[in-house]
Amino acid sequence: MAQHRDSARESILTAFQELLIDTSGSGASLDAVARAAGVTKGGLLYHFGSRDGLETALIDRLERLADAEYERMRAAPAGAAASYVAMAEYVNSPLDRATLAGGSLARRNPRAHAVIVDMRRRYFDILNEDLRDPDLARATMLLADGLYYDATTIGEPFEHELDIPAFLARLTPRTVS
Repeated sequence: MAQHRDSARESILTAFQELLIDTSGSGASLDAVARAAGVTKGGLLYHFGSRDGLETALIDRLERLADAEYERMRAAPAGAAASYVAMAEYVNSPLDRATLAGGSLARRNPRAHAVIVDMRRRYFDILNEDLRDPDLARATMLLADGLYYDATTIGEPFEHELDIPAFLARLTPRTVS
């Protein structure tokens, strides 16, 4: 029974997340979320209590996914920078979807805003640890932002695809003997 309850809760949370993304938040009413999740409004309120409860759960999901991503980046064999710019692995991932929904919430939810800002800072810190250069760390973030934009708006390969590991190797400071 607990597994069914968790499954219903996750379905509701995912419906809320997707409505936030698809409607920029404007169509994510409790009634719309319940309808999209295939539950009654009472069922939704049983699991979350209120709109605030739903938002809190979504922000908690985002934080859990981001924490896992920070660890993945730190452990990446090719380094955190190469991991961070690997857009093919990120686009439409659970973290991507939660981040997009969190961004929609961040416009009016101070905690969501703080989590999104903290994510950017933590990514920068991890990249700076990896590259040992704050300018390269920030440039890597901007590179990844551009690659993400390209992947999500164009949807097809650019005529000159970037060999990310080779590019990052060219940017990484060399040790002078």
